[in-house]
Amino acid sequence: MNRSRLKTGALLVFFFGIGAGDRFLADEQDQRLDPAGIYKLPYQAIPPAEVAKLKQTLSTQVEGADTISLIRNLLDPYYAQFVDPKRTEEERRLGKIFTEKTDRNSLRLLILKMVGHITDGSVLRDSPILFELHSLLGKEYSKKKQNFKALEEGITALRYRDFSHTEEAFSRETRIQELYDSDEIERAKGHGRLKKELETAGKEWSRAKDRVHALEAASVRGTELIFEENGQKRKASSADLASAKQSVRQTEENLKRADLAYKESFEKSYYPFFKKKSREDAQAVFDLAKRVREAENENKERLKVVNKTSVSGQGIFVLFDYKRNTDFFGYAGLLELAFRLDPEYSDIVLELAKELRSAGKKAKSLDFYLKFLTLALKENRSDAEISSVYREVASLYTELKQYVPASDYYEKYYKTEPDPKRKSLYSFELGSFFENRIGNLEKANEYYSLWLQEREKQQATESELSFPDSQERFRMEVLAHLGISKLFRFEKKPELEKSELLKAVASYDKLRENLQKEENKYSEGKKELLSLKKGLLEKTNDQDMAQYRLKNLELEEAKERMDVVRTKLDTSPGPKAMQRASVLFEYEKDFRSAKKYNEEILKVGNQTEINLALKNIERINRILEDGILRDPYPRDPLTGDSP
Repeated sequence: MNRSRLKTGALLVFFFGIGAGDRFLADEQDQRLDPAGIYKLPYQAIPPAEVAKLKQTLSTQVEGADTISLIRNLLDPYYAQFVDPKRTEEERRLGKIFTEKTDRNSLRLLILKMVGHITDGSVLRDSPILFELHSLLGKEYSKKKQNFKALEEGITALRYRDFSHTEEAFSRETRIQELYDSDEIERAKGHGRLKKELETAGKEWSRAKDRVHALEAASVRGTELIFEENGQKRKASSADLASAKQSVRQTEENLKRADLAYKESFEKSYYPFFKKKSREDAQAVFDLAKRVREAENENKERLKVVNKTSVSGQGIFVLFDYKRNTDFFGYAGLLELAFRLDPEYSDIVLELAKELRSAGKKAKSLDFYLKFLTLALKENRSDAEISSVYREVASLYTELKQYVPASDYYEKYYKTEPDPKRKSLYSFELGSFFENRIGNLEKANEYYSLWLQEREKQQATESELSFPDSQERFRMEVLAHLGISKLFRFEKKPELEKSELLKAVASYDKLRENLQKEENKYSEGKKELLSLKKGLLEKTNDQDMAQYRLKNLELEEAKERMDVVRTKLDTSPGPKAMQRASVLFEYEKDFRSAKKYNEEILKVGNQTEINLALKNIERINRILEDGILRDPYPRDPLTGDSP
């Protein structure tokens, strides 16, 4: 684990090493190649107690205070030692040499360095003090919406961070000197001491065993050994061997005690530090990633399409984005690095899943969404927090044409969705999904029925809906009743099937009535408009012109409403419901009703449906003439011939 962490740390350290746009460019001096001891170390120039006071001050600082100056007052004594960075800072502030464009180029170079060789040469030093102060400075710049300055401080902070955090680093004296938490200092020192005691106890036990082996070998061979008490050679006696074995037992006991104390310290001292530092490192990279994303978004235009109607594939899709991943392309890379630092940071996992999906990597995005759900369940997150993730997972499964697992996650989303209005709409979508994608008519019936129940409750507030939405509800009623009828047909329940089909036809007729109303309104409005137009030919005044314009706008609105209803009507399977209902009426020997529905199809069906209805009308007329039954043909439009 430590070795992989060290490799990740080396990669990140190198990644952030080329920040040419950093605030302080003190590479040579700050690498501490200082045999003469000219420069002060960070803890000497910035006492850890002062950092603790600063954090307390920032936590209680009133709004509007100059927090940036407070942090710089601590950093300035350290950087004042180095002439070059001080001059660079003055040129930046006074001469305006470093422009925003320069900063963008620095970021491009920073990201491109990811593909280079891994080295440790870009690490300035492992300094908790400088890392914390630059991180705080970056956060303050972010609050003030100065994103590029926040980026510079974030990059500088990470150049003072060693991501390996091994046991040696935990107890290293140079790190302890920069700490201000007395409890952490004691834990670090204690763990280092116990680790050394364990190593010493192991060596003593090994030496004691070696002595026993040497004495036994000398006793068998009859040779003489040099003994410590007098430095003279003599043959080993049984007492010497017994004493050596006793020493082995004693050193083994000491080793067990040291090992037990070390393991306890590992669990209580080092491992919490390891987890805490992993989270801090990941958070630092995550914060930098957010700032890079802001820079990316400022540098490009993205056109998006929002799909709000369908369950499968709902969300924002990039329609036109040829500039993506051609300039910064750093956000996803930084997220992946943050994930390597702390694979259990659920927020990073979720952001990475979203970014991969927007990049079109559906399978990989799905893996990260599933990992987030695992972490979220461990963290006992609320249903409201994870319901949208269930929907995203289901949508990805749908796009990958894995409909069975998609259905499971759609149901989980439905159960956890907190918004009752969205839940009601999704009950219809789930019914459609189970009917058309899975073929599970029982589940389709369940969700269609739930939607129809909610539909009855919401009819009182239907006036709050927009006109297209209100007409869409009628179309959905047709689909829902037709979907439920398929289950009753499968179960051989013709009475229930006919009842649902007639309800579907009734909803379809409502759309037809609405279309007729809108056509009448449009026709009347057109007549009124022509009448006004004739009047304007005789004489023109402002009042008549204003009335003409208003009537023209009303006519356009009426035409739009008429087109909306016609579209909903054309996409409703009303003729199919009529055709199946006519078949059921035939099996009940109600030929006149069957003929009536076929005649209705002639008015509303497409050419194929009309041709079939004409043949059925002709067949029914023959039955009425000679009484000889003839089966409907060519076939039932839904799924078979028998009721």
